[in-house]
This record gives sequence, C-alpha cells and structure tokens, in this order.
Amino acid sequence: MTEDTATALGTLDTHEADGLYRIITLCLHDDQSDEGDGVYAYWLVPGESYGLRHDGVTWTVAGGAWTEPGHTYRLLRNGQPTMLVPTEHGDEWLDPDHGYLTHHGPGGWELWRYNS
Repeated sequence: MTEDTATALGTLDTHEADGLYRIITLCLHDDQSDEGDGVYAYWLVPGESYGLRHDGVTWTVAGGAWTEPGHTYRLLRNGQPTMLVPTEHGDEWLDPDHGYLTHHGPGGWELWRYNS
C-alpha cells in the first residue's frame, strides 16, 4: 500500500482487552455462525489487517486468522448495519464506491481508503 493507492483517514477509536481490540460502538456479525449469536465485539488482532468492502447490502469485513472461509462478517452498530466508523477525530463515513483497510500502526488501529 502506497500513498498513490490509499489515503490515511485516521486512527480508529478502539478499546483493548486481553490483547484484542474492538472499535467503539461496533461489532461484527457472522451470518453463518453455528455458535451463540455470531456477534463479535473484540475481533481486531495486532499484526493482522482487515479489509472493509460494501457488498451491495452492508459493510463486510475480511481478513484475520480467526475468520472462517465461506462466512460473511457484517459490520454493525447497535445491531443494525452501519455506514460509518468512529475515529479519534469523529465518525468517518464509508463510501460504498471504495474499499478500506485497517491495521495496527504505531499510533493505534489506522483506517485507510483505497483510491480506486
């Protein structure tokens, strides 16, 4: 990823517990979960990157060693699909025409928008 292919948007507003991170107010829902309700609050793992893409219905998240092939992980706020993510400078609206990437950088979980 270079400045030509992606734009840094800010640092996500996160909380850490036991080495895992969550984006404040957001969670993931696994559509194909066989266990519990399929909701994951703490899902960001340092050293891994996650892609955010709009699938025409909601924002989905891919990446990370814990995800299972064939499962769709949807980004939710208060149990509903969301179009924004909280950053340290305020909410960042996600544009369905772009993909996004988040990874753990020196200052926390960074949000990048692909310039395609």
